[in-house]
Amino acid sequence: MSDAAARPSALPTSASAPDALDQGGKTPPLPSLQRAWSVVAILSLAAIVSYIDRQVLNLLVEPIKADLGLSDVEISVLQGFSFALLYAVLAIPLAWVADRSNRKWVILGGLVCWSGATFMSGFASGFAILFVARMLIGIGEATLSPAGFSMITDYFRKARLPAALSVFTGSGFIGSGLALVIGGALYAALEAAGPVTTALGTFQPWQMTFFGIAMLSVPLFVLIVLFVREPARQPDALAPAAGEEPSPFEILGFLTAHARVYFPLFFGFSCFAAAQFGVGAWAPSFFIRSHGWTQLEVGQALGPVVMATGPLGVIAGGFLAERLLLRGVRDATLKLSMAAIVVALPFAAAFPLVEGGGLALALLAAVLAFGTVPFGAGVATFPLITPNRMRAQVIAVYLLVANLLGYSAGPILVAWLTDAVFADPAAINLSLAIAAPAVMAAGLVLIAAALGPYRLMLEAAENPEN
Repeated sequence: MSDAAARPSALPTSASAPDALDQGGKTPPLPSLQRAWSVVAILSLAAIVSYIDRQVLNLLVEPIKADLGLSDVEISVLQGFSFALLYAVLAIPLAWVADRSNRKWVILGGLVCWSGATFMSGFASGFAILFVARMLIGIGEATLSPAGFSMITDYFRKARLPAALSVFTGSGFIGSGLALVIGGALYAALEAAGPVTTALGTFQPWQMTFFGIAMLSVPLFVLIVLFVREPARQPDALAPAAGEEPSPFEILGFLTAHARVYFPLFFGFSCFAAAQFGVGAWAPSFFIRSHGWTQLEVGQALGPVVMATGPLGVIAGGFLAERLLLRGVRDATLKLSMAAIVVALPFAAAFPLVEGGGLALALLAAVLAFGTVPFGAGVATFPLITPNRMRAQVIAVYLLVANLLGYSAGPILVAWLTDAVFADPAAINLSLAIAAPAVMAAGLVLIAAALGPYRLMLEAAENPEN
């Protein structure tokens, strides 16, 4: 391993981003736990709103298909690929900005972008406008995870990170559930009222739903401005020499030097994400097509299940990983993630095939509860082994892979099986029963391959003199 890869250099910060050492040359103290957890709560609320904006489309699939004449594959492109496309292109540059500047204002800029794009979705009259709007939502939301992860990391000591990050990550599932609950109730009310005619034209209930959802970002913007502060950046054992700026090639060199750790983890956790995103994207349509539910019924039944089981898996996994790490189980984040997926896999194969919507919903709850554990415990792996000034960018690389593979491949695989293999929209149950278990199994193989190299990297990080 080269010296540059072993000791990557640090990015200098602007005046708005505090240095790792204060003017006296001392490490700045961590904020109080009360303040740290208050910031986690506000950033988690931002994640909830972002997921509502992102996921409400899944509930509106059937009326959008009817009005715009789209196929399942076209819908899946809107659900995933269009969102992930510019996310993939801009996530790393935006994370680079977060590593150098005030992360609070990076997040606020993203909030304005994604909420404006959600409002824009209400003006869609065809595939193209929805595609562009979904790309803009991806750009805005690309700021939240890297900047949020990096900011939270500077509020807590490392042993407490899995719990804090799992709360932040798990809150997105509350947003996914609320997208169904709020979106279902709002769409049902608007559907009962009928199309709305204004000076700008006539808008269908699904278009008005986008307008209403976008307005949730207004109070959130005010809350972040008033109560979130940029923390001092903390040094760590992997921190490089001050005053040196790592180029993209040096960051790539760091990842390449540890390729046996990062690459299997990037793609393994992305496979777990693909399974969850594929199920999440098509579960509303599954219950509508296979069990005859309405959008309101989907929101009332599936929404609370997503809100309860998704965060349960993420947050419980994070806190359990924290306890195991404090007890000296150094690879706890990986082992715990693998064990949870092994449990989730048979439920993922069973829920689309059983008779009765209630039983299918109960089995799906198990898929969400166990299948989301890696989103808390597993993702906390990256800050534990990545230098401070590179964290946001390395997390952005992971999110790039996770979004391209997870958001794109997950929904598209289900839609392709439905359209091309079975050639029947009613066969969505068979598509779900095949797609999710297959990608879960692939993820298990990849994570298992990273276990040994990960332990060696932890030893090096904990004993830098060696």
